[in-house]
Amino acid sequence: MKKKYNNYGKAMAATIILAVAFSVFPILGNAQENEPQAFVLVDCLKIPFENEAKYLDFVKNTVVPLQKERIKQGSIVVWYLYKVRFTGAGDNYNYVAVTLFDKPANIESPFRGLDVGKILPGKDLNKVLLEANSMRTLVSSTLLQRQSFVYPQSGPGDFKYLQIDYMKVQQGKEGEYFDVENTVWKPIHNEFVKAGSRVGWSLWGRVFPTGSGLDFQYLTVNYFDDWSKIGTADYNDAFGKAHPGKDMNELGEKTNASRTLVKSELWEVVERAFPQ
Repeated sequence: MKKKYNNYGKAMAATIILAVAFSVFPILGNAQENEPQAFVLVDCLKIPFENEAKYLDFVKNTVVPLQKERIKQGSIVVWYLYKVRFTGAGDNYNYVAVTLFDKPANIESPFRGLDVGKILPGKDLNKVLLEANSMRTLVSSTLLQRQSFVYPQSGPGDFKYLQIDYMKVQQGKEGEYFDVENTVWKPIHNEFVKAGSRVGWSLWGRVFPTGSGLDFQYLTVNYFDDWSKIGTADYNDAFGKAHPGKDMNELGEKTNASRTLVKSELWEVVERAFPQ
């Protein structure tokens, strides 16, 4: 992920199962065939200030045990709840729940086979959903497919923050944009990871809802294990190592011509469920 040229889990990579059948979805054609595939369901939530403490307690004691059971059953791979930093009352959402799938078929009926009463005596799925809806609003739900990534050999590890960059790409320029990310920026992010300024990078494309009229078509993610690492990347050093002899300004112009950086967000992990 980048801010022009100079500024700016453990389970997320390591537990993804390799090959799956993708005929259920209109899979994005640029995904790397030799890389593990992954889908995420990104649910943007609006939680009023007066409900935050109550909702986080609900997540810890109700949602996380259910997500752990879904992981145990093989329905999902990991689940995260993030707080979107630097938001206020006027923002559409302030929390994001992310569910990682390795099988598209599991997305069709995501709670199939989940015995809520066994995990939470006296409750059922409908009661849990009603309780959640009483404390927060589901603003949007987006399905994304991972297109490319750079992680250390052991995965991004116990990361704490994500920097999310939303990219708008003109219709017909998807191939050009993907080429820029994969051939220009992926090697640079690999250098960032080796230098320790972050613990991973990934590129994701929208599956549903999709279309050129939406606010973004792709997003990139930078993984950080500590607040102190944010904004510390040495772009000049990484560029020189990734693209020796090439002109940085020229590749920067190529980047800007391929997409519009709509916005950047900083997400902080507040709860998670992953394989034990």
